[in-house]
Amino acid sequence: MKRDPRLRDLSDDHHVALVLVRRAVRAASGTGGQSLDDAWAEVRRRFDLELGPHFAIEEQLLLPALEVADAADLAALAARIRDDHAMVRELVAGKAGDPRARLRAFCERLGKHVRFEEREVFGRAERELPGAVLEAIALATREKRAATPPERH
Repeated sequence: MKRDPRLRDLSDDHHVALVLVRRAVRAASGTGGQSLDDAWAEVRRRFDLELGPHFAIEEQLLLPALEVADAADLAALAARIRDDHAMVRELVAGKAGDPRARLRAFCERLGKHVRFEEREVFGRAERELPGAVLEAIALATREKRAATPPERH
């Protein structure tokens, strides 16, 4: 799907997140050559550098615009994104429970979240949100990218 250039950087972040998910799935299954501790260390580091700032841009710019848009179902999409972000944060921050099961839950939730945003949310945002919101998102993602170290996979 051709993405509006103003959402392209957020969309590119999704690709990076799916690469992280793929690596973590292999670690959780014991086939990635990475220990669970190392996998969690990578997830936490990448969350701090990439996913957390990505979530913040969505929460500060995209979700408020969806919540006040004319289409009532856009607010429901925003609520699901907020729930997903909260769950991913909880899984990343958590230390209790089985680390392998938690890593699998992280992978499943983040993978579904990324696909949901790409398949359902971004297309609607492109069509229904004001251009000023999309421009603000583009600016914020460019600034985030400029502040992010070059390792993105």
